[in-house]
Amino acid sequence: MRRRHFLAAALLATLPFGRALAEEHEGGEKKDEKKKDDKKPGQLPSPGKGQRYIRLPSIALELWDKYGNFHMSSVDLLLLVPEEAKFSDKVVVDKMRKALNAVPYEDYMSGNPAPMIKASMLDLVRKEPGAEGTLDVLIAKMLFR
Repeated sequence: MRRRHFLAAALLATLPFGRALAEEHEGGEKKDEKKKDDKKPGQLPSPGKGQRYIRLPSIALELWDKYGNFHMSSVDLLLLVPEEAKFSDKVVVDKMRKALNAVPYEDYMSGNPAPMIKASMLDLVRKEPGAEGTLDVLIAKMLFR
């Protein structure tokens, strides 16, 4: 009986050290992996020389379907523009909001609305004075309620 208690106590005493060594060894490998890949999965690539990102205020869409039901969608956009681009983001957001609220809900939700939003907003922004050189429109967040 004493022998069993002694062996159990010895195993339990060495168990935390074994775990700590294993975690330390695994942690070392993880640190090496992090050094190799510093970029986080959701992180944007850094803009090229002479470019910058502009975060636009959230656009809240109020959409009505053919049955009279109210649907709400929220879109956050980023613009990739040249550094010398100067325009009013509030004016651009108001124009975007008006353009997107004019789209019927059935057309908006018939497929994936992201490509439609991206293409139409890129065209709209490029027509704005001072933002003709906009390179890309990125969707940062898109919610449906």
